[in-house]
Amino acid sequence: MLIYEIIDKKRRNEKLLKKEIEWVVENYVSGNVLEEQMSSLLMAICINGMDFKEAYYLTKAMQATGKTYSFDFDIVDKHSTGGVSDSTTLILTPILALAGLKVAKMSGRSLGTTGGTIDKLSVFDNYKFNVEEDEFKKIIQTVGASIISQKNDIALGDKKIYALRDKTATVKSIPLIASSIMSKKLACGAKVLLLDVKYGKGALMKNKKDALELAKTMVKIGNMNGTKTWAVLTNMNTPLADGVGSAMEVYSAIDAINGKKSYLREISAELATYLYQMSKNCSYLSAKKVISQILKNPNAIMAKLQEMISAHGGNCEYLMHPENLINAKNYYELKASKEGFVTEIDALDVARFVMLLEDRAGVERKLFQGVLLNVALNTKVSKGDTLVKIYCDGELTDDEVASLEKAIIISPNKINIEPLIYKVVRSVK
Repeated sequence: MLIYEIIDKKRRNEKLLKKEIEWVVENYVSGNVLEEQMSSLLMAICINGMDFKEAYYLTKAMQATGKTYSFDFDIVDKHSTGGVSDSTTLILTPILALAGLKVAKMSGRSLGTTGGTIDKLSVFDNYKFNVEEDEFKKIIQTVGASIISQKNDIALGDKKIYALRDKTATVKSIPLIASSIMSKKLACGAKVLLLDVKYGKGALMKNKKDALELAKTMVKIGNMNGTKTWAVLTNMNTPLADGVGSAMEVYSAIDAINGKKSYLREISAELATYLYQMSKNCSYLSAKKVISQILKNPNAIMAKLQEMISAHGGNCEYLMHPENLINAKNYYELKASKEGFVTEIDALDVARFVMLLEDRAGVERKLFQGVLLNVALNTKVSKGDTLVKIYCDGELTDDEVASLEKAIIISPNKINIEPLIYKVVRSVK
């Protein structure tokens, strides 16, 4: 089989066979297919796309280049395509464990403007992310949940192909995104998988159409594999909570657990409800009743989160004293330049500002740089009111503080706020 023929076939917009896709992935991992050849094939896929079967074959071929975990009990998993102030994993994981489910989660670090679950858990000193498989399973069995970092022995083909996509402007291809995500998710061995596919300014998918296509592709891949897979399409134009930046997002997650209203608490409750519904094959209302009852006991949720973090060797001091998460050297405030109603909080602009703070702080202090939003959509403000509280180790000029103002639009009238959940995809024909 010649790589040239496969590249040319996809260039002519013809469908690749299962054996051709498997051969390419296997030989690229082994070094027999050159980087420039794989780059050409990826670009052809970017331009001409893939159908569901091709995307499924690519997913399974990449999964086969690493280990697939298996459990003696059914586990559930949730994956988010990434957002700003998205700390849902820290909230729904202990909730699901309290509901009697087993949660096995392999998470990643931040990617671009998207914060990673591993970065947030890193604020808990000594948290072990790379536990051995036996310990991973033991924690899930005894605690009900475990969150670890992506293992190096999972989907090696995806790891190598993704690095090449990042260098060759072939990241933004829906079948390539879908197969990349699903190759790792299927390798985790979950029987039930819920995908939180975000759209909007702070998301990878900027509009509902692309988000829906990605969701459908991943749902079909999961279900073709025998993994019960649903997708929830959620709005990521506005940060989900007031905290942006790893420590600030943990702070917001603790607030949400303790009952503070936010998009973060709302979406966490909804995702937990859908996962429970999927696992128990019950009605949405029955699942909602179970999750709502658990949410009424924040102490139990915090205790379960603490149990999981402790099982990984993490220091839980911040759970007991969340105010200590705010420990940056300097503090600034962005104030409103006029009165009116807050009609937009641009998630991407806020995230980019926090990235600037993190870059200046360096690796050791990166986790503790961030902002706390003092307003939400349709908040009424007067001139001089505090819009954002900024916490950083470096010094900021007035102009740099003011640069964040473009993220927050103040208008004379309120707006109709778009629902947080746009659609739920349960199956694809």
